[in-house]
Amino acid sequence: MKNNKRIFVFLAFFGICFYLFAENPKIKELVDEKYYEKLVKDGSITIYRDDGSSEYLLLPKSEYSEQINKCKIQKDKKNFPFVYEGLYILNKKDLIKSSNSSAENLDITDVSRICRSVSKMQGMKYYSTSKKKEMVLYEKAYMIADENSKEPIPDKNTGNADGQVSYSYQDDNSFGPNRYKLCYFQNENQLLAQFNLVDVMGLGPFKAIYPGKFINNILVIDCGEDFLLYLCTDLDSVKFPGIKGQIVDSMTSRMDAIYKWFITQF
Repeated sequence: MKNNKRIFVFLAFFGICFYLFAENPKIKELVDEKYYEKLVKDGSITIYRDDGSSEYLLLPKSEYSEQINKCKIQKDKKNFPFVYEGLYILNKKDLIKSSNSSAENLDITDVSRICRSVSKMQGMKYYSTSKKKEMVLYEKAYMIADENSKEPIPDKNTGNADGQVSYSYQDDNSFGPNRYKLCYFQNENQLLAQFNLVDVMGLGPFKAIYPGKFINNILVIDCGEDFLLYLCTDLDSVKFPGIKGQIVDSMTSRMDAIYKWFITQF
């Protein structure tokens, strides 16, 4: 009897693993074969580079790939360059479960609402590697009327997002308050959100990153049973002592926080 119970537990576990890591032919068509096997095995891949390279290694084939490549940050040889990329397979059933949602299915409309719900980012958490504890990432986060404003307006998160240009104010725990220009692109099964820095971003007492030198890309592709999520931070910072460690730690922690926030918003 005990042996039968063990076999049942093993088969159940195997079945769960097979379900979680089952191949999705649509995803296979979109991801570079060099990374596909690891992506399916682990469910995610993250990499970062500070060598000044302008190539995005994990960018999937998408109708918006050209738009993302067009907005690459130009690197100055005297500055510190940094690119972070993350690629994730998100099973829709798991997203519904983790968010305690009553939805029966998810589509790109749900993604469009989430990526425009800037106010929902307020209070989101990240892990501070310097302080060795979880902290609030954005003390304040909301949409504003234009790049010169600081007054909150309601999130513009209904209807189709294609062509929408909005602005946000986000008070970051480490980088202070900054404003962003938000550009959205949406079709039947894909959503791209680009967060472009409008202000000068400080890092401690230093003015580190200037307008036009920072962009966040969030690309989501509906692949049937799964979403394929691509996150990318691309920046070029003024170089000063200790900048490498601060940028690497801060940006990787923030992108991880955005990923964890995103998967609980459904």
